[in-house]
Amino acid sequence: MELLAPAGSPEHLRAALDAGADAVYLGGKLFSARRFAGNFSDEEIKTAVREAHLHGACVYVTLNTLIGDVEIEKLKEYLTFLETLPIDGLLVQDLGVAALARKFAPSIPLHASTQMTISNLDGALFMKSLGFQRVVLSRELSLSEIKKIVQESGVEIEVFVHGALCVCYSGQCLMSSFMGGRSGNRGACAQPCRMPYHLTDEKGHVYNHEGSYILSLKDMMGIERIPDFLSAGVASLKVEGRMKSVEYVYNTVSAYRKAIDEAEKKAVSDTAPLVLSLQEEFNRGYSSSYLDDHIGRGMITALAPGNHGVDAGRVESIRGSSFYFHSSLSLVSDRITGISYETENYSIAFVPLEDIHREKNGVFSVYFKERPKQGGKVYMVVEGEKKSSAMKDMKRKIPLTLSFEARPGSPLKLSLRDNEGHEAALVSEYVAEKAVSRTTSRDEIQKQLARLGNTWFTLSSASIVNEGCMVPKSLLNHLRQEGVEKLSLLRERDHEKNIPAPGIPSFVPLAAHSMKREEPHVVIRTCSLELVEEGLALGVRHFIFGGETYDHSHVKPEAYEKALSLIRDRGGIMIFAMPRVVREKNRESVDQEILGLCTLSPDGFMAEYPGMLHVWRNENITIPLLAGTSFNLFNEKSMQVVENWGMKGAMVSEEATIPQIRDMVKAVSIPLAALVYGRTEMMVSEYCVINSVMGDKDKNHCPGYCRQGSYFLEDGKKSRFPVKTDAWCHMHILNSHVLDMAPYLKELINIGLSGFVMDFRGEEKNAGRKISEYMDIIHGRRKAPLPDEEKGFTRGHFFKGVL
Repeated sequence: MELLAPAGSPEHLRAALDAGADAVYLGGKLFSARRFAGNFSDEEIKTAVREAHLHGACVYVTLNTLIGDVEIEKLKEYLTFLETLPIDGLLVQDLGVAALARKFAPSIPLHASTQMTISNLDGALFMKSLGFQRVVLSRELSLSEIKKIVQESGVEIEVFVHGALCVCYSGQCLMSSFMGGRSGNRGACAQPCRMPYHLTDEKGHVYNHEGSYILSLKDMMGIERIPDFLSAGVASLKVEGRMKSVEYVYNTVSAYRKAIDEAEKKAVSDTAPLVLSLQEEFNRGYSSSYLDDHIGRGMITALAPGNHGVDAGRVESIRGSSFYFHSSLSLVSDRITGISYETENYSIAFVPLEDIHREKNGVFSVYFKERPKQGGKVYMVVEGEKKSSAMKDMKRKIPLTLSFEARPGSPLKLSLRDNEGHEAALVSEYVAEKAVSRTTSRDEIQKQLARLGNTWFTLSSASIVNEGCMVPKSLLNHLRQEGVEKLSLLRERDHEKNIPAPGIPSFVPLAAHSMKREEPHVVIRTCSLELVEEGLALGVRHFIFGGETYDHSHVKPEAYEKALSLIRDRGGIMIFAMPRVVREKNRESVDQEILGLCTLSPDGFMAEYPGMLHVWRNENITIPLLAGTSFNLFNEKSMQVVENWGMKGAMVSEEATIPQIRDMVKAVSIPLAALVYGRTEMMVSEYCVINSVMGDKDKNHCPGYCRQGSYFLEDGKKSRFPVKTDAWCHMHILNSHVLDMAPYLKELINIGLSGFVMDFRGEEKNAGRKISEYMDIIHGRRKAPLPDEEKGFTRGHFFKGVL
């Protein structure tokens, strides 16, 4: 089982290798999901590949962001450069990037990033059919779900085992881009989930009184579950942390190296010391809730989103301006800077070491300024042990055995042999001569040949033979350097011959009949039969029906059938919608629902997750399939990809600008649509803030608070974001402002869009009035309102775009 480590810079790379990583993932200066990490220049990538392969470690280059059309030429150049290197894999999110990688870097295996939101077996099988070598699963899956996907997919499965967690499914978050213009899909997330919020109802009543960081998840720690990952057959365990320190990478990877080695030996291992060492690194508190499918209050860092430190005890008593706690930990260390504790005001306060005093029997007294919470947690704050990135200080060096011969009248001979049987033999052009005055001693020769400090090698043993020759130091240096280079190349080539060939795509395009481009038209998205009837009465003929209801109810088959009948009677077009995310535990039931709905023969289905294409191909379904916004179609190439798959229409990315949409329309023949009215869905999450704040153990024990009222997240600017839930118990956070593009419909018509989607699931008030307005503007019966006539609306990213 591979241990995959983050490398945010060359220093991080060396720390990861020195800690025992089997592989590293790193990004270049462009196109990386960690835009603000140090990252690697082209020359640094070359060096990184050599260093890693010298150790027998793999290098996976991240290209896991959405790419704009204006960046495509640079991307082609970058891919062409990467093709010249023996890269072990490319990690991609953008479908267009994957297609270009096939063309410009055809020898590099492709890995599907977690940003592709692969959360079930259907998705893994689909990526396999596209020729992907590996799939990185969504972090939200349980161990039982992971095991099933591993066993039945036949593709390498990589999972996250440690580090920061996003509250939203990766690849589906728009919160950062809509709140501040920095897109998580472009590697520039501003982490709005780490900001404070109040959970309120429609009357403004605040429910969370014990901490405001109610979207901030604890970090993941799976070190105690290594045997379970191993038995599940997981190919690679991934540590998150390209933005973390060199020390964090070294110490975290070291801990997991020990745990994996013990598990592979089937030894019973005490992980407590490893857990303690991980707590000494930056952490927001740790959780393994997703692995156990126990998703709830215990996952969040409600009091503070930053570093917690090591669990040290609880406040046992408060006397005057001091409180007391008992701890088995020692506070005697140069690395300890103090303690932090929970205050009665539900915050975290810090106390420096000089205000902490050891009493008797493990009791400590602490002088405080902010009153602590009785029984509140106390944490020891540890400054990470400094890790040198100098080569001479590396601990995991490769041991060498060398032999050297100097005989009069013969060339010098040097042989270097490593612990894996690689051998480099060198013979000098120089012919040794008998020393005239002084013979070079054995110790002098060995000392010179052992000067390996700036390399990954260290001398284990040496055999030195010198039959009375004087050997110049310059020759010894030259032989050593040449030998190290030759041995390095042997080790690198040995690794590189085992890089797997890229997978061969086997997916056959869907055989559905086409959907012609029509004149610009309104499309209503709803789960309400009443709104279907109202829309039909107003002349609307295109509908997207079903999917997530936003009221925790399931759209019943008879509702789909009734809606389809109403629309067909008016000569309309009906598209059935499916969920945005389907976890493996829900896959079979959703697949059966899809097959049942196919018997109704709607005009099409809106796919929101990749696995639906596998279902279509596997079941030979001929009903047209359209790509929803979850596919993140952000450029011409990605749009051409879904058209080539046989999809008969698509919605453009909600982060795309008008010029980008214009170029996508020109690039394909299928009809394209855009969301132009409604509350943009900012997040979809397995975690539920309503359940968490209301205080239940987890979602498995929730009595259904979301059905008892309407809830909102209120930020520091008093903006209110509606919080909704669906039948699969996903949380959906909607935008605080309604998107309304009525003043700009003519511009969107002029660039060739066919469908103008009005999503009323999160905003049904005044639906009839808005539908009439849009119908009249699109059909030339009314002038569009001036932009300044409408207040309190957003125009999304149609104009400003994203970073």
